[in-house]
Amino acid sequence: MILRLFCLLFLYFLGNLVSAQQWTKALIDMCDASVPGSCGPYGWCETRKSGNRCHCQIGRMGIKCLRPCQDVFKSCVKWKADDRCFWARNSTSFFLDNCSKSCAECRSDGKRLTLALPPMLEPLAWLVGRWEAKTSSGQRFPVPLSGPYKEILDVQIAEVPAFDRPGINISITATTFDGWETHSDLGFMTGKPFNEDNGFLREVGPGEDLVAVEFASNTGLMTIEEGVIRGQSIIIETKYKKSIFGVNDAFQEAKRKFTLVSEGNLEERTIFKDKYGQEKKWLKRYHLIHDYLNEIEEAKEENDANFRRH
Repeated sequence: MILRLFCLLFLYFLGNLVSAQQWTKALIDMCDASVPGSCGPYGWCETRKSGNRCHCQIGRMGIKCLRPCQDVFKSCVKWKADDRCFWARNSTSFFLDNCSKSCAECRSDGKRLTLALPPMLEPLAWLVGRWEAKTSSGQRFPVPLSGPYKEILDVQIAEVPAFDRPGINISITATTFDGWETHSDLGFMTGKPFNEDNGFLREVGPGEDLVAVEFASNTGLMTIEEGVIRGQSIIIETKYKKSIFGVNDAFQEAKRKFTLVSEGNLEERTIFKDKYGQEKKWLKRYHLIHDYLNEIEEAKEENDANFRRH
């Protein structure tokens, strides 16, 4: 039941996203050859017909050569066998970006992230991790608690088995200090979907990266929030809410802003209008207690013997 509802919410978001944008074949450059250090201290920016990409040192890949060399999709080995790395090279960056290891765009040094961060989600990398907050009141989205609480915000990279829009899994657990009440939220965050021409869907005009967050709570409430990514901030507002109990008046509207204020420190600012129309505002501060992007493991197998640079 919940899974089915999530699928419907996902389609709702996708429909709104596409209707608000237009398809474009404009190139997306992930580096600038005219800017020193555009690919980090050891990489260099390679100009390509399908968009500029970083040529990284051994063991690294991606924007600014920040990530370990590995495939994002589990289908990459098959796509390599189908020769998609070669025949699609000049028309789309999808396979080279998401199957960098199999397509010989990078060379592994035997290290990898437990789960790879898809290049299209790199703008959200600052949010990935396990965060902890302690509050002085019970104010909380989407339903308040009976008193001050401790909250764990867990933002993890999701596994991507085949063609699909990469997402980030989110779980939140908030428990009052007296242990009397616990609210749990499970959901995921998605960025703008891929464009089959170049790997992205882009807004007409200056544009901003779009983001959506879908949650199901043990309070019975399900929500969709949509918004934009601005640097190391996301600004989202509630677009859809539904209670499995049939009562849909938990609140009228809500806007939230998450910002990385400094390394390892995150804050959430909320403007919340309750079911009576009363507006409330609060600030919640988190500190990082686990960084998934530093969760490096030994690669189980290597296929770099035939590494080559096209």
